[in-house]
Amino acid sequence: MDAFAVFGIQNLFSFIVFGLLAWWYVWPWLRSLDRRTAFTALTFVHALRPIGATVLVTSVAGSALPRDFAAGVAYGDLATSVLAVVTLLALRGRLSFAIALVWLTNVVGTADLINALIGGVRYDVARLGMGSFWYVVTILVPMLWIAHALAFALLLRRPAPRAGQ
Repeated sequence: MDAFAVFGIQNLFSFIVFGLLAWWYVWPWLRSLDRRTAFTALTFVHALRPIGATVLVTSVAGSALPRDFAAGVAYGDLATSVLAVVTLLALRGRLSFAIALVWLTNVVGTADLINALIGGVRYDVARLGMGSFWYVVTILVPMLWIAHALAFALLLRRPAPRAGQ
C-alpha cells in the first residue's frame, strides 16, 4: 500500500473515532456547561498547537517538505496558540471581549488548517515523507478540526437564558 493510501486511511479513522467521541460524549457534556467553561475546554486543545512547529525540525519532519509549506504550518499554529492562550486568560478573567476572542481564535485556527490542507495537497506531502510529523497530521489535526467544529456549533447556538430571566 502506498503512503497516500495509508495516510488517507489513518486520517479517515482519526476523524471517525474523534467524531464519534465528540458526538457521543464531548458535545452533550459541552452543552451542559456554561458557555465560558465549554469554550475554555475547547480552547485548551488549540493552546497546544506549537507542536506544529516541529515541522521545521529536519530531524523530526525530514528534509523533503518544502520550506514555505513548513513555515506556513508552523507559524499558523503558533499564531493560533498565542490567540488560544490569550483567549483562555480572557475567558478565565470573564472579560467582556472573551467570546470575540473565541471567534478570532477559531477563525484563525480554521484558516490555518485550510492553508495547511491546501499546501499539503499542492505538495502531495503524504508521499514526500514527513518523518514523525506524520503523527501530528494523522492524529492531532483531525482533533483540531473537530474542536473547531464544536466551537463554531457552540458559538452559533443561542446562549441559554440566565436564571431569573
